[in-house]
Parts: sequence; C-alpha cells; structure tokens
Amino acid sequence: MKKTTLTIVAACAAAALFAGSEYKPEQWNIAAREKFAAQRFGIFIHWGIYANYAQGEWYQQKIGIDTETYGRMKDGFCPSKFDAKEWVRVFKDAGAKYVTITSRHHDGFSLWPTKVDDGYNIANTPFRRDILGELSKACDEAGLQLNFYYSLMDWHRKDYPAGRAAKRVFGEQKGDYASYKRFMLAQIGELIDNYHPGNIWFDGEWEHCSHKDGVWHRYLDWDFDTIYDFIHSKKVLVANNNHQPIRPKEDIQLFERDLPGEGTSFSKNQPMTHDRPVEQCDVIQKNVWGYKINERSFRTPEDVCAMICRCAAKDANLLMNIGPDGSGRLPARAVEVMAEVGKWMRANGYAIYGTRGLGLVKNKDGSQTGKTRKGDKVFVITIPKGAAGYPVVETLKAE
Repeated sequence: MKKTTLTIVAACAAAALFAGSEYKPEQWNIAAREKFAAQRFGIFIHWGIYANYAQGEWYQQKIGIDTETYGRMKDGFCPSKFDAKEWVRVFKDAGAKYVTITSRHHDGFSLWPTKVDDGYNIANTPFRRDILGELSKACDEAGLQLNFYYSLMDWHRKDYPAGRAAKRVFGEQKGDYASYKRFMLAQIGELIDNYHPGNIWFDGEWEHCSHKDGVWHRYLDWDFDTIYDFIHSKKVLVANNNHQPIRPKEDIQLFERDLPGEGTSFSKNQPMTHDRPVEQCDVIQKNVWGYKINERSFRTPEDVCAMICRCAAKDANLLMNIGPDGSGRLPARAVEVMAEVGKWMRANGYAIYGTRGLGLVKNKDGSQTGKTRKGDKVFVITIPKGAAGYPVVETLKAE
C-alpha cells in the first residue's frame, strides 16, 4: 500500500505541475489508441453478486435494498462453474479481440482481492478465487486484450456523495469525496499494477449532472485531471461513459446503446469526436446488462453482425455485452449466437478489423450500405433491412 500511495502522490504532483497547459497525448498513447481502434469488436461482461439475484445489475437500486441486506449476498456468491479459459474460448471464437469486464459495478463489490476496501470483495466470499487474475491469464494466453469497467458511483461506501441514482439506496448521503477519491485511486492502481489492462472504462458520472436548455450542469467536481493523469502515468488508456462531449484527456469516446453520431437516446446531447477511437456498447440480452433469469429475448447472430458492420462503417468499435449467471456460466443462447457470429467474422473479418470507416447510408428499401477501407481496398457492406440476413461484403479497389 505504501508504494501505491507514493505513486498516487507523484501523479497528483504531476497533475498540478501541468495544470492549465494544453493536453497533448504522448506517443505511447497514440499507438495504444490506434491498436484499440483496429480491434473493432470486443465482449463486455457485467458480473457480480447481483448475478445471484438474477434480476439484472440494477436490482439493489430498483428495489431499494439497503446496503447491509444486499451485501449479505456476498456470503452466498460461489460461482463454481466459472471457467475463465472457456469464457475466453467463446469470445475468441466469436471474433472478439478484447474483453471489458466490470471489476466493480455500482453496488461496490470488487471482483478481485483488493486490499483497500472494507472486505466487500471476492476474497471474502465462499469462492475466494481471484476472478480478474484468472481472466487476465486466460486473455494473455489467447492473445486478447483485457480492459476494466470501473464504477464511479457506489451504493456501498459511506464516503460516496450520493447523486440522483444512489439516493434510492442512501438517501441524502453527503459523503466525503476526498476520501472516496483516495479509495478509487488506490483501487485503480491495484487493477493496473496487478493485471495490466488496456484501458479503464468509467461509468456513473452522469448521476451528478444534467443537460438543460442546451447546457451541461455538473454537480460534483470529480477532479478527473488527477484521476486521468494517474492512469496515463501507468500507460493505460481512459474511457468515460458519461453521455457528454468528450474531454481532452479521455482517449476513447463511448456511446451507450446508440450508434455513434446518431444522436438518439443516451447520446442525444453527445456530439461524436473524429480525432479518437469510438466505441458503442450494447446488450445481447434484451434491455439488461447483468443476468436476468426471466428475460429470454436475445439478439440474433445476424443482428450482432449487422451491428459490428454499422459500427465499423461509422469508424467505431462494438462492445457487445453478455451477463453470466450466478454459477459463472454464460447464457446458453448467448454462446450459440456468438458461435454463429464467429463464422461470419472468420469469412468477412478482413472488411472489419484494422479498417477505417467511410460512412453508413440508409437505402430506399430499408437496407443499409456501409463502407470501410484498408490500404487500397474499399469494402462495401450491404446490411439487410431489420437484419433479416447476414451482411454481404463486396471488395473494390480505391480510386
């Protein structure tokens, strides 16, 4: 812990030194951004003790379960069927190049044996095994990049300043953000030093802001410069799912369940950047990120392939979410869908991986045409209306 604390202090000092200067990414950062953009397709994993409730990742907040009662599920979390190598086999066979997993979701439970919390982590469950460590090793062996989702919002800690969503659990909890920030930086330091992720993927800032009359209003000073500088000092990229215009030090722009640049739903007040990698995250199980036992509607393989193509044409990656159940197994239907997606990607991935998007247009018959480019080749991708069939790729020579 002393080493981590000193590293944080050094990063904070560096942030103060360069405060007010124009941010310019270093060469390692530019190279890492390019590598990320070239990957084009990743798998998102939402998993934690909420999987035992089997009602999605927001169950605690939606029902209004108090922290103590909800936290008892920690003592029953024992995913005996979890097999990191099997997960990674499914992901790689689907054509994914990277994996992003919830290291800690809004409920505050950590999937690794962190040393800086009050024991609310995997080491204090009947399972005990280091889930992130096993997944990190499996990804390394398979050649997949591992990234970590990390929730800024917390429904467990007493020092978190409750915003509009957390108040459902805490009420008007004022918290102590200085204390909470120290906790976050220490945890993020553990994640990076122990598992070497490609990026840290933040979520939850939006509960302390709103957009009214064309203006963004922010109600908590997160001190993101200090947080981002600390992460960058360890040569790791930063992403923030805040539904807002991107900040200079954010390396990847995120769009939640919206095709980048379309201005719908979450992204209606979020202009698309054109100078950094872009990623759309979405769900394979209808309207839910964490496992929900009674939701049987899944995307079809044709739909997932269409989404990959639309994102590539928009010069963006697709991060497709799967929510494992409480035993640690991936939903059977999700595995079936991903197997079929993998067949299409093996035949057509040359038009997706490592390309630059040239645009997406809607046709009169309801289909869409997307274009990507790699070197002197242009790939024209026809996407049937309503994903009624698989996308069709035609290769042209660039003029």
